[in-house]
Parts: sequence; C-alpha cells; structure tokens
Amino acid sequence: MTSTLTALAAQEHIHDLEREARRAHKDDTEPDASAASIELRLARDDEGRVLHTLAQLDDAADLDGEALLALIDGEAIAALSLSDRRVVANPFVRTEHAVTLLRIQADHLFGRRERRRRLRGVPRLRFA
Repeated sequence: MTSTLTALAAQEHIHDLEREARRAHKDDTEPDASAASIELRLARDDEGRVLHTLAQLDDAADLDGEALLALIDGEAIAALSLSDRRVVANPFVRTEHAVTLLRIQADHLFGRRERRRRLRGVPRLRFA
C-alpha cells in the first residue's frame, strides 16, 4: 500500500511539473506586456478630463496649454505640456519609456535639439 501511495504521489508530482512547464512555455511565447505599443498624439479639445485625471493621479497641477498624450490600449498613461514641458503620469503604470518618447516627440515637433558639447582643444570645422 505504501508503494502505491508513493507511486500516486510521484505521478501527481510529475503532472504538476508538466503543467508548470507548459505554463512557463506559454508565457515565453506570449508577447511581453512591456513590449506593448505606445500611441503618441496631441490631446484633443474634449480630453481635458483625461489630462485632469492624470494630473490628479500624479498629485500635480493640471497641464497648461496643448499637450501630447501617451496611450497604451487606448488608455492615457502620461501627458506632456507643450508650453512648459511638464509631465504628468499614472504612478500605477511604468511610464518611463512613454515619457522619454513624449519628450523626443515634443523636441521633434518643435525642432529642438540637444546642444552638443565640443571637446576642448579640438578646433571647430568650418566649411566654405
């Protein structure tokens, strides 16, 4: 009887391991949530409530003027004011990549470029 119970316990353990392996394999083949596509766009006039909600979640003042929105699956997760570059974001969602994209997009829209540092002692090239 002991050998029968041991065999049943071993068989159940094997089934548990197989189920776990299938679940792990399934998780590996599904797309990663962090790889979700982010939509960037200008906030529409009727989306003031969305911007207000983001500001409340971030415990910040409402954004002034026009704003860029970052959305995942249609849900706003971050916004950037185009007038003062201030950002509000949902603190319950990882938004660092979305905020970086918002800043890049804002810079692209307005032609703002990072100033390049010139190495000391290296002459500046001039073309005629």
